[in-house]
Amino acid sequence: MVTAELLVLESRIRLELQQLERLSEELQKTLKPYKNRPVKNTIILRALGSILHDFYSGCEKIFLHIAKEIDRTAPKSESWHRLLLEQMTLPLKGIRPPVITSELAGELAPFLSFRHRFRHRYGFDLEWERMESLVKAMPDTVEHFQRTINSFLDMLAEADDREQNGGDPHGL
Repeated sequence: MVTAELLVLESRIRLELQQLERLSEELQKTLKPYKNRPVKNTIILRALGSILHDFYSGCEKIFLHIAKEIDRTAPKSESWHRLLLEQMTLPLKGIRPPVITSELAGELAPFLSFRHRFRHRYGFDLEWERMESLVKAMPDTVEHFQRTINSFLDMLAEADDREQNGGDPHGL
């Protein structure tokens, strides 16, 4: 049996995963007229920047839900964004395995860096040359992230079932 807390957490995470899928679709629609050509239109660059920003922000929302509900702690320092990403790669003995691999954290790190730049610069300063690799990587990164988080949710449900049936919730 799944606890109400786990159901709420899972619902919140699944909603965020749906939003990330919508972002990926929006990215593809925005890029369609620019098939293999550089984007020079500042309005489109702003839109793409917003999509990249929203993508990492959505990932981070999922991480915060996990940190608060499962880990029961989230970083609070000035560098909390990077520390949260790192926290998701750590196994927490007796609590949970790593949420994501170090490899996926490495894929997400440039999106985190871009998100920071996007929030602290004017949109007209965006340059296609600096965004292109992220724009092209985002669909695959979204897919990798979704698979990983869905696997994590499956593992949580299995652990909860074991606990409800009197077993070790962590499989230890």
